[in-house]
Order: sequence, then structure tokens, then C-alpha cells
Amino acid sequence: MPYIDWMGKDDVKDHHKSIEYKTIECKEDIGDIDSENMIIKGDNLLALKSLLPYYASSVKMIYIDPPYNTGNTSWVYNDNMDSPLIKKWLNDTVNADDLSRSDKWLCMMYPRLKLLRELLKDDGVIFISIDDAEVAHLRMICDEIFGKDNFITEIMWKRKKEISNDSNNVSVQGEYILVYGKSSNAKLYFERLSDEYIDKSYSNPTKEYPLDKWRPVPITVSKGLNGGGYEYPIKTPSGKVHNKLWAYPEDSYEKLLANKKVYFGKNNDAIPQRVAYLFESKGKPTTNYWDDVATNKEGKKETLNIFGDNLFDTPKSVILIKKILQLTTLNNDIILDSFAGSGTTAQAVLEQNKEDGGNRKFILIETLDYAKDITAERVKRVIKGYDFTGKDKTTLYEKKLTTTQILKPETMEKISKEVNKILEDEKQNYTTIKKSFNENILKVEGIKDIKSFKDGIGGGFKYCELSHDIFDEFGELNTKLTFDQIAKHIYFVEFKKPIDKANIKAPFVGTHKYKYIYFYENKFLKRDMKELIKLNNDYKQIIVYTARTTISDDELKDNNIIIRYIPYDIKDN
Repeated sequence: MPYIDWMGKDDVKDHHKSIEYKTIECKEDIGDIDSENMIIKGDNLLALKSLLPYYASSVKMIYIDPPYNTGNTSWVYNDNMDSPLIKKWLNDTVNADDLSRSDKWLCMMYPRLKLLRELLKDDGVIFISIDDAEVAHLRMICDEIFGKDNFITEIMWKRKKEISNDSNNVSVQGEYILVYGKSSNAKLYFERLSDEYIDKSYSNPTKEYPLDKWRPVPITVSKGLNGGGYEYPIKTPSGKVHNKLWAYPEDSYEKLLANKKVYFGKNNDAIPQRVAYLFESKGKPTTNYWDDVATNKEGKKETLNIFGDNLFDTPKSVILIKKILQLTTLNNDIILDSFAGSGTTAQAVLEQNKEDGGNRKFILIETLDYAKDITAERVKRVIKGYDFTGKDKTTLYEKKLTTTQILKPETMEKISKEVNKILEDEKQNYTTIKKSFNENILKVEGIKDIKSFKDGIGGGFKYCELSHDIFDEFGELNTKLTFDQIAKHIYFVEFKKPIDKANIKAPFVGTHKYKYIYFYENKFLKRDMKELIKLNNDYKQIIVYTARTTISDDELKDNNIIIRYIPYDIKDN
């Protein structure tokens, strides 16, 4: 497998292991107080590590839209670690004239992708938006982290329809979405058939097949180089015989015939085809070319409608994220976005739940200061409703012109009079009237400024921030932590999976495969041991985290009890 190396790789390849855990403190409930949705403000590297005790191997779909590192916009490298090179980069602004910007970008992405992988379920999928500047490098580090065999596809998404004239060479309309699974169990669901596709492909022209709309599917196959198929004669109802190579063995064909699922054409003499009912369809597989799935322009309209201002240059559209949700998630799945930006992913999850009655949960992480005022505020408005100020457009005139028409003065004069009459007749009905000529299409649109209230769609989330370190500056267990916070961390360190928080009750932490964990902060005494043995007569092993114990090693061993000392054994490497 091709190997990628860069300046700083040795410093960051295991950096995710040394990051200290922090607690996550929820400051405010928005909407449904029982919601498990979260928006977290804080460095996304620290936040991802701190989520592990709660969500390791639990997230079904991750979508991220990281900095594209094109040089057109700047970002700041802020991952602090014990490396002279990295310390030199700390708080550096990375822009177009930085010759090491790809090295810094890879050092920023690598540990985050490592932690994102740990949060994915075994059948989970990650989608990463990226453009030409770093797509090749990103694919190589994803091959390392997720495994080349777990690469699913590289989607080309048409992010804008317009062709810009500000390029000296190529007008870029598309960008990429890399898709990887955590394992070979990761699969994309089929797309739901659109109404347009159904109307085009399915019908019910006869009464012979009354169950539903249907479409004919060929059952012949080509012989090809390697053979294949089944050869036998089929007699049609009209008496005509077709001797072809069929996709089904003869007994399977007879079953289709008996179940009235074979179509012989209008005259009952054509080559037979299988009747495929609409209700039997699983949908259709997605493609790796998305040229009709909204654009950044739609994303800007969404934030404009909610805030009355364009706050981001290239926000992704809710429509794009909903398509990804439909390909990857079901009712109770968890979705994570660790570069949350304007909060599009949260809105998409809420809208998708509203549409199909799902109970998907989202976790968003935003590092920058606008996490509360923009990211969380957008989702709050979507949930509760908001004053909507927008524009309503009506096409008043549209005409595609040929080159011949354009070159004819009399034709253009006539069209000019038509347009001017529309302008005069309609000017009282609209705030403005806009004329445009693009790709030989002349269009006149009437635009009205509208003000109304957009109803909320319901749901809720918790606004949270990163809080205390698990360990204080002296390396001791932080005294500000609650028992629940310590218990969740201990359980994850021991079993590498999140705890069922409903079972926590001091000194009991949790259990897994007949192993029981307890936490005694100061001392574990012999009377405590006797009590635990009495309570857990079916235990395979008891694990006790404590500062010290007076019980001998032999006695502990005889009772199959393991002591882990804090703070040393509570640290996860």
C-alpha cells in the first residue's frame, strides 16, 4: 500500500492517546429537556477524546467539513504537544504563503480522524467534504486510519451551478466527499425512489397484475466469455417459442409464471420479462456523482432565511446532509459532526426525524467562539420557530433564444417591447423586477420582500462546554469531579466502551460480562470486600479502583479481586 509521510507525522501519529480527558458540562436545555442531542463548544480534539467514555463505538454516521486548506482562507494551528516542531507551529496562522501548510493540515487532521474512528460503530460510516487542495493527501491518511479495504466511494458533488469567469484555467464547480466505513460491515442503504422516477418507470397498463404499479425487467442474459445463464425454450401464451439464455433456472421461472409475475408484451408473444412491483423495490443504489443535490447557494439561502444575513461563504445545505442521513441512518442512530460550523447537520437531523418519525440523535462540536451565538442559535430557532425575512420570486417571462433570433434586430425589438410592457404592468406588484440573460435564456423575475413567522419543528438539545480535567495539575484525580463523572471514565478505561449510566450508584460503577467495578476513593477495607462478595455471588471478577487497601495480595487473589490504584491505573493510554 502506498505510504504517506510528512513533516510532523511521527509527533502526531499517537497524539490522540496522550490527550487528557475533560468533563463535558451542559449549561442549557433548549426545547425538549429529555433530548439526548448535544452541541459542544470547545476544541474538537479535546471534545472527541472526552466523548469516548460516553459514545465509543456508538456513532452510526459522522459528517465533517474541515478547513479545505486552499490558501484562500486562513486557519490557526493550535494543537499543543511536547514536540519542538509542533510548539513552533502553535498558534500559527496557516495561509497561502505558508510552504508547510499541507504538513500542518495533516498534523491537525490525523489525530482527529483517529478519535473519530474510535467513536464509530462497527458498521458506522464517515463522510468527509474536501476539495482539490487536500483530497489526495486525505485519501491516503484515511486509507491508513480506516483501512484501504474500508473505502466505500469518492463522491463528486456539484457545489455550484454557475461557471465563474474568475479562473485563468478551469472553473471549479465540484468538490469531493470521501466515504469510509469502520469495517467491512459498513454499507449504504438504497435511495428512496423519487415520485418522478416512479412515474417514469412504473405503471399499471393492464389488469393482469393488480397488486401495484410495476415495471418489466429483462430476464435474458448475455453468454459472455465465462458462460452463465440457463438455456431452455419458453413458450408464450400466443404459442411463439423463445429459446434464449435466461437469468433463472427453469424451475424458478415456472414459479414466476405460476405467481403471474411474467409479462409477454401487449400481444402475448414477446420475449418474457419479470414483473417487478413497486412495493417490492428496495430503492436504487446511490451513485458517486451528485449533480442535483442542492448547492452551496441553497446553503447560503438557508442561513439567510434564519439569520437575515449570509454568515458563511460556503455552508452546506440541509438537503445534502439529509441525503447522507437517508443513506446511512435509521430510527435511533447517533450522528456526529465535529466541525459543526453553522449547524446544518443538526437541522438536517431534526428535519429528517420530523419527516419519517425517527429518533436520531446529533452531537455537534464547534471550536470557534460562534458556537453559541450562531451554531446553537440556528438550531434553537429551527426548534422554536423564527421571524422569517426573505424574498418570493415569480417568473414573469422566460424565453430561450436562438443565435438567429439574437442576430435579428426586428426580433429583438419585439422581445424588448414585450419585456418593457411586463415591467410597466407589474412594477406595482413587486418590490423589484430582475432581468437576466444566461445560456441564451432571457428571464424576467418579480421579487417580493416577505416577512412572516416560520414555525418550529420541535425537538431539543443541550448546549454544553468542555469543563474540568479528569486530573489536576499535580496528576491527582480532580476533586471537582462527581462520582458519576469518575465512574464513566473508569468504566471506559476498563472496558473500552461507554457505560449504561442508569446503573451507576456509589460505590458501584458498572458491570460487563460478570466483571463488577467499584470505586472507593480513599481506602478499600476488608469489610468492604466481604460486602461485595455477599452482594455479587455470581461474579467472575471484581475490580476495585481505590487510593489504597489493607487487604493482602493473597487474600485478594483468593477472592478474585483486582485492585487498581488511583490516579495511576485510571489513566488511559
